[in-house]
Amino acid sequence: MKSSKAVGAGAFVVVGALLFTVALFMIGERRMLFQQRYTVYTEFARLGQLENGAVVRVSGLDAGEVTEVRIPDSPSAKFRIAMLVRQDMSHLIRTDSVATTQTEGLVGAVYVNIGAGTDQAAIVPPGGTVAGREPFQISDLLQQASDSVMLITDTVEALRGDAEHAVKQIALTAEDAHAMIEKVTPDIAAIAQNGNRISADTRDIIASINEGKGTLGKLVNDDAVYQQIRQIAAETQMIMANVRDLSAEAKLAIGDFRSKDGPTQGMMSDMRVTLAQAREATADLADNMEAMKRNFLLRGFFNKRGYYDLNTISPADYRSGVLENGKRKAMRIWLTSGVLFERRPDGTEVLSADGKARVDSAMATFLNYVPANPIVVEGYATDGVLGEQFERSRARATLVREYLLSRYRLTPQHTGSIALAGDAKGSPNKDRWDGVALTLFLDREQLQFATQPVAAIKP
Repeated sequence: MKSSKAVGAGAFVVVGALLFTVALFMIGERRMLFQQRYTVYTEFARLGQLENGAVVRVSGLDAGEVTEVRIPDSPSAKFRIAMLVRQDMSHLIRTDSVATTQTEGLVGAVYVNIGAGTDQAAIVPPGGTVAGREPFQISDLLQQASDSVMLITDTVEALRGDAEHAVKQIALTAEDAHAMIEKVTPDIAAIAQNGNRISADTRDIIASINEGKGTLGKLVNDDAVYQQIRQIAAETQMIMANVRDLSAEAKLAIGDFRSKDGPTQGMMSDMRVTLAQAREATADLADNMEAMKRNFLLRGFFNKRGYYDLNTISPADYRSGVLENGKRKAMRIWLTSGVLFERRPDGTEVLSADGKARVDSAMATFLNYVPANPIVVEGYATDGVLGEQFERSRARATLVREYLLSRYRLTPQHTGSIALAGDAKGSPNKDRWDGVALTLFLDREQLQFATQPVAAIKP
C-alpha cells in the first residue's frame, strides 16, 4: 500500500512537472522568450492606449513586444517606446520603416505595427529609432465630422436669405415674362397676318409679271420693249462719242491758246518783263534810300525819323540815349528771364509758351503805336563773366525779336535788338536786370496820350 501511494505521488509530481514545463515553454514560445531579440525605439506624441507588453508586429507578423514607455520631459516632447524585436526579422526593419499603433478590430487590443522598409534603406541597428506615425483616433474623425456638419449648417444659414431672394426674383421674372408675352401676343398675331398678306401680294405681283401685265411685266415678256431699250442705249453711246469729240477739240483749242506762239504766252511774257523791271526799280530805290540814310548831309534827318542802324550803335551809345532825340521818349516794359525762357538740356534757352503769352500781354500796350514807331528788344543777363553776359543777352533779345516779327508782322527796319549784358539803369532792380525789356521810342506828342508802364512783369 505504501509503495503504491508513493508511486502514485511520484507519478503526479512527474506529470505536474511535465505539464508545468510544457506550459512554461508554450508561454515562452508565445512571448518569444527563447528567441534572440534586440531593442529598437519609436516615438509617439499620443499613445492611443498603448501599454507595456503590447504586441509588436513587423508587416503584420508577430515580432516582439513593448517593454517600456518613457514619459516625455515636456509637453512638446514625445513618448519614447522601447520594443524587443526578433533578431531574425531585423533585415525587414529599415531606416525608412514607419511604426504605427493599430487596433485589432474596433475594440480590440492596441499593438505596434512596423512597416517593412525598402531595399535601398539601411537596416536599423540595435538601439536605433524607427520613425513613428501618430495613431488615428475615432474621436478625431468624429470631431472632424462635427466640424464639417457645423460648417455646412452655417453655410446653409448664410445662404438661406440669398436663396429665398433668388426664388422671389425668379418668380417675379416669370410673372414679368408672362405679362410681356400677353402684351406682345396681339403684335405677333398682327405681324403674322401682315406677313401672310405680303406673301399673297407678292404672289399676285409675280403672277402679273408672268402674264405680261404692267410696265415690268411688259419689259420681261415683250421683246419690242427690250428692242426699244437697246435702241435708246445705242443712241446714248453715240451722244457720248460726240461729247468726247467736242472735248478733244476744246483741249486742242486751249493748247493752241497756251502755246508759245499763242496770245496768252505773249501777254504773260510782257507781264513777266514788267514785273522784273518793277523789282529792279524797287531794289534800286531801296539801295538809294540806304545810301541816303548814311549820307552825312541827310543822316540827321533820318536819325530824327528813327532810321538808326543798331549794328553801328555800341551799347554805351545806346545807353546814352542816342535814339532819344528831341522828339522821342523811350517807354519800357521789363520782363524777367524766369517768365520768358526755359532751358534745354544742352544749356541753351528757348522762348516758352508762358513766355510768349507774357510778351503778347506786354505788346498789347504798344500795338497802337507800331510799326510807325521803332521798337527795340533789350537783352540782359547777369550770370557769368562779361563776355558770357553779352552772349546770353544777345541770344535772349534775338529770340524775342524773331517772335515779334513772326507774330505781329512788324517791319525789320523798325524792330531791333541789342545786347546790354547786366547793366540796366532805371530797371525795377535798380541797376541790374536779368531778362529783356521791350522798348518803344514814341514821339512826345503821342507820349502825352499814352500811359508809360513802370512795373516789371516778374514770375
